[in-house]
Amino acid sequence: MAIINSKDFSKIRKQYQGKKIVYCSGTFDLTHVGHALFFEDCKRFGDILVVAVGKDHTIRKIKGKFRPVLNHHIRAKMVDSLKPVDYSFLSGFVTSHLLGHLKIVFENLKPDVYVVNNDAFDLDFRRKISKKYGVRLVILKRSCPPEFEKISTTKIIEKIKKF
Repeated sequence: MAIINSKDFSKIRKQYQGKKIVYCSGTFDLTHVGHALFFEDCKRFGDILVVAVGKDHTIRKIKGKFRPVLNHHIRAKMVDSLKPVDYSFLSGFVTSHLLGHLKIVFENLKPDVYVVNNDAFDLDFRRKISKKYGVRLVILKRSCPPEFEKISTTKIIEKIKKF
């Protein structure tokens, strides 16, 4: 497991030639079992899992000024420490579009599979760019065993606020 940067993408692709690289991204704030289950699901689609963790400024544009709770360095370290994750990196948008980083990832890492949750924003853009680069897009429906109470970061924050 390692925290990498975009300069490492081509090297990783070359190192794992013949292996399926799976890519996913997200906020992963207040890391919880839902994130672990998501990464386990992602890993089922290939051999190497590379996870982008959104930088703080990017997440604030999506979720508002009070998120993320933890800074991107903490979140990247937590994601990187989870068993299914082989590599993680910090990702901020590089164009006016919040998903502009996908072009760099798809051109240099060349993942075989891109996994997103069905409630991800801008699924149309994700479909188009995946098709353009020949990356298989897998859209997962969030699921969680009943004993995990449909956990989410938002629900954790709401529960804490009640105390």
